[in-house]
Amino acid sequence: MGILDDLRDEASQQQSDQQQDNSLQEQLEHNYQVLILPKMQQIFAYFKELVDYLNVIKTPVAIAHYCNRYPDFGQLQQLNYRLSTDKHGGMSHFDKMMDVYLRFNCLSEENEDYIHLANHKIEADQEKEFLMTHKIPFKIEQHLGDTKNGALSFRITRKIPVLFNFSVDYDNSRILLNIQNHEDFELRSQIVEPADINEAYLDKLARYILRKDQDFLRMEIDDVAKQKIREHINVQKQIHANELEMATIRDAQELEEQEKNKLKNKVKSFIKKIVAR
Repeated sequence: MGILDDLRDEASQQQSDQQQDNSLQEQLEHNYQVLILPKMQQIFAYFKELVDYLNVIKTPVAIAHYCNRYPDFGQLQQLNYRLSTDKHGGMSHFDKMMDVYLRFNCLSEENEDYIHLANHKIEADQEKEFLMTHKIPFKIEQHLGDTKNGALSFRITRKIPVLFNFSVDYDNSRILLNIQNHEDFELRSQIVEPADINEAYLDKLARYILRKDQDFLRMEIDDVAKQKIREHINVQKQIHANELEMATIRDAQELEEQEKNKLKNKVKSFIKKIVAR
């Protein structure tokens, strides 16, 4: 086969691939315009009416027990509802909508900080990472009672930012729902087929948002998935245990080294006194 035949085959293959890609893009755009965009607009319109009513009523939702991580975190109030279609809090073009964001806060009635003690440096590092991941405001104070282990006190602002985000998964012609911090600092997600979004779905979601129904997003997990979760938890526990053991060994070695240095200094001081005589 000559060079022209090779080039002809390559050009033909590229043209075929381009046609397939064009056809796929046309289908994806059709799916977006016909199946997805009307549902995103329906979600936005429903949330807009919900937020308008909530901001008129101004009666906060009471949360008696928000989380297990901090058992005495105290009662919170859910308020300050905001709706947007971009992550910066603004509004994008209604006919090109790719996201819907519903934000609100869970706040302490007393407006007092919550104090949490991390007893060890590793525990303190993990606590810091957790609070930053969940966007919880905090300040760090040195815990004077246990400085050798790197213990820290965390002054946590009881202001939890909650987010419900519907976003378009354009390449798969579906919608994704991501939820942050609504319950027990959980980060949760759900794949939503456009056909599943209707008044009943949105009403159930609204009941969940207002904490009238806790069953939204509850799902059965098969035995294989449960076993994988258990294995992952066990691995993380072992890693944490190993880190704590290594930290304890390092602390013991540092303490031993400090004692040796103290003894050396005492011997040197004693020798100097003898020489001075």
